[in-house]
Amino acid sequence: MKKSFITFIFALCSIPLWAWDSPVTIPDVGNARLRIVAQNAENYLSNIEASNSSCSTQAQFEAKTYKMANVFVALQADIVAICEVERNDEILGYIVDAMNDLSGGDDYAFITDGLFSSADPGEYQSLKSGFIYRKEKVTPQGSNITPYTSGAEYKARMRIQAFKEKNSNEVFVLSMNHFKAKDSSSDAGESTRLQNVSNLISKLSTISTDPDILVMGDLNAYMGEEPINRLVNAGYAEQLIRFDANAYTYIYRGTKGILDHCMANSTMATQITGAYAYHINTAGGYNYKYSDHDAVLVGLRLGETVSDIESVSSSVPARKILRNGQLYIEIDGQLFTITGNRIQ
Repeated sequence: MKKSFITFIFALCSIPLWAWDSPVTIPDVGNARLRIVAQNAENYLSNIEASNSSCSTQAQFEAKTYKMANVFVALQADIVAICEVERNDEILGYIVDAMNDLSGGDDYAFITDGLFSSADPGEYQSLKSGFIYRKEKVTPQGSNITPYTSGAEYKARMRIQAFKEKNSNEVFVLSMNHFKAKDSSSDAGESTRLQNVSNLISKLSTISTDPDILVMGDLNAYMGEEPINRLVNAGYAEQLIRFDANAYTYIYRGTKGILDHCMANSTMATQITGAYAYHINTAGGYNYKYSDHDAVLVGLRLGETVSDIESVSSSVPARKILRNGQLYIEIDGQLFTITGNRIQ
């Protein structure tokens, strides 16, 4: 890509190319040594002819690429876990090139996985999850694996990768996921989501690379819904609510809720310095918006026990309760709306 062409595009879009003047506050994740960003990229496809592409022109694709790259660089991401991107080994290269362009070096790389789609250009293009990382900070460990042994869709959408922090030589396991979407008021997709979470829990229980596990991604389920309850029952606690009782990552028909989760097992949770949604897409405005989901930022200090932080997360499952005709979620005596907001 030529910078003159990119600069022209961003002049049209009013997006700063070399600096990020964020319209919303960047979350403070404390004294983190590693910073992880998770993002649903909303049908990020280089094939703009595809029926499910979020961009209809090459200019829109370039603008979306640099909007994301600006955010990831501004959030100082050492790892970017991303879903809803085109299923091939080239798509993350566009974002990496933009991130390296913005940082002025060769700082970032992406993990290849050999996944591909055989769809014709104008058809629906299959999606996947993947990983970008800062080379001076972390090294991928082992293979990029999946909880699925069959079925191409969720083999691609649910990926697991271990990383070693160069500074400490500590390792942790990062699981990036995109569960089945809600598809109607009766939600026939719930059985698939339950299979998604069952496969994920089963696979994570067999991983011996390291005991510290972070589960992220668009799980298409709110706090208190069964897929999340099963993760809680398996020992994973929601870190977004731990650090922000009013956390949300998505707005559906005016209602805010958590669909993009950051769930840690007990050993991982003690090493987390902060976990917050960055509301660039729900509150940043048209010139900054690149997806319908906000980014999630989590800070880590691997190998250390972070000071105790007041938490509403728990190892016990949430349960649904009905009060005055209104459905709520109860977690250890704390009351939440169905979309995950705590009732004060």
